Amino acid sequence: MNKADLTEQLSIKASLPKIRAANYVNIVMDTIQAALTANEKVTISDFGTFTVSQRRQFKGHNPKNGAVIQVPSRRIPVFRAGKGLKEALNVG
Repeated sequence: MNKADLTEQLSIKASLPKIRAANYVNIVMDTIQAALTANEKVTISDFGTFTVSQRRQFKGHNPKNGAVIQVPSRRIPVFRAGKGLKEALNVG
C-alpha cells in the first residue's frame, strides 16, 4: 500500500472526497515528520511509536573501486510496533 492507496481507503471509509482525504493524509505525514525533525517521539496508541535514533559513523567501502570511505553519523527514523498492531499481525 502506498500513499495514494491510503488516500483512497480514507476517502472510501470516511466518505470524503479524494482531495480532502489527500489533504488529511498529508497533514498527518507532515505533522509526524515535523515532530521527528524536532527530535520528538510520536506515539499512536495500539499502533506504534516513531522515534529518531543516532547512527554512528563507520568505515565503508566504495563498491566501484573498493576504496575505504568514512560514512558520517546520521539521524534515522525508527518505528516500533505497538501491542495492538503486533496482536493484529499474529491472529490466527
